[in-house]
Amino acid sequence: MPTDALERWRFERCTALDSLEAVHERVTEKRRGRQYATEHLNLALFVRLAAEFQGFCRDLHDDAVLTIIADLDGVPGADIQRQLLRSSLTRNRKLDSGNAGPGNIGNDFTYLGMTFWPDIKVRYPAKGPKWNVTLENLNDVRNAVAHSDAAKLAAVRARQPLTLRTFRTWRRSLNDAASGFDAVVSAYLGNVTGKVKTGGGNHGEA
Repeated sequence: MPTDALERWRFERCTALDSLEAVHERVTEKRRGRQYATEHLNLALFVRLAAEFQGFCRDLHDDAVLTIIADLDGVPGADIQRQLLRSSLTRNRKLDSGNAGPGNIGNDFTYLGMTFWPDIKVRYPAKGPKWNVTLENLNDVRNAVAHSDAAKLAAVRARQPLTLRTFRTWRRSLNDAASGFDAVVSAYLGNVTGKVKTGGGNHGEA
């Protein structure tokens, strides 16, 4: 079964992206070209995609932590031990303060004992490297916009056009990545705890 994080991605987070695409179509009337408003709406789509996928990754990490600490059921002092363990496993989490670049994702899951990207590439040898590239490119756009870095944005544009078509291509890639990440993390947790379903329904906002 999918984790709570994947369910939230498929419904709540994808609905938010759908609504932003609908606004884009209403404003641009599906016209192509380099109109000023279209360019800025395109950038807004990329930034929101980066934000929603970061939220998914953070939710998935939370689900994994909740599954691990659930093994304390029946242990004397379990409640305080859960609090301490959860704090330890999420302290200085990159997904809380940085972005969802490949390095930050891998770093945070390392604290759960995972070799995240090697595990992804073993299970998805063709797709895994492509997801990595999509995340690198998307977060380059996100950082360039967030820091108002015209030079960096120009460099990103030189690699690929930042159009609605590119957004949709990257979104499809990350939809696929979300399912893949979910499968790999769930398999790892199943091996560690004997539990397949992760999560507890207590996620923060993106």
